[in-house]
Amino acid sequence: MKYTILYIFLVISLCCSSTQQINERKLLERKIEAFQFLSEYHHQLHIMIGEEDGDIKKAYNEFYNAVLNLSNIELLPIQEAFSRINSNDVTPNSENVKRLDYLVDYYQSGLSMQIEGIFRGHGHLEILDMGNAINLYDKIQR
Repeated sequence: MKYTILYIFLVISLCCSSTQQINERKLLERKIEAFQFLSEYHHQLHIMIGEEDGDIKKAYNEFYNAVLNLSNIELLPIQEAFSRINSNDVTPNSENVKRLDYLVDYYQSGLSMQIEGIFRGHGHLEILDMGNAINLYDKIQR
C-alpha cells in the first residue's frame, strides 16, 4: 500500500512537472504571429462586412480555415467569435460578422501595443518592423 501511494505520487509529480514553460520570447512570438495573421486576413474581413468588393463566402472561408489551422492561444477570441457566426448567414448585415470586425480591430491594436510595450521595456523606442521583430528582440537580448 505504501509503495502504491508513492507510485501514484510520483506519476502525478511527473505529469505536473512536464507542463510547458513559457518565456518572454515565446510570448512575444505568439503575439507577433497573431498580429501578422490579423494583418494578413483583415482584407477578407472587410469583404465580409461589405467595405471592400469581393466574394463574401470565399473571404469567410479563407479567414475561417486559416484561423482554425493556427494553434496560437492569442487567437482564441478570434476563433470563438468565428464559432458564433452561422456560415449560412455571412452577410455584411450579420451582427456577429460586425462584432468580429470590432474584435479584430481592437484586438490587433492591443497586440501592437503589447508587442511595442515589450520592446520599450528593453529600451527600444523606435518604430518596429513586425517582420523583423524577433530578430531585433534576439539582438537586444545579447
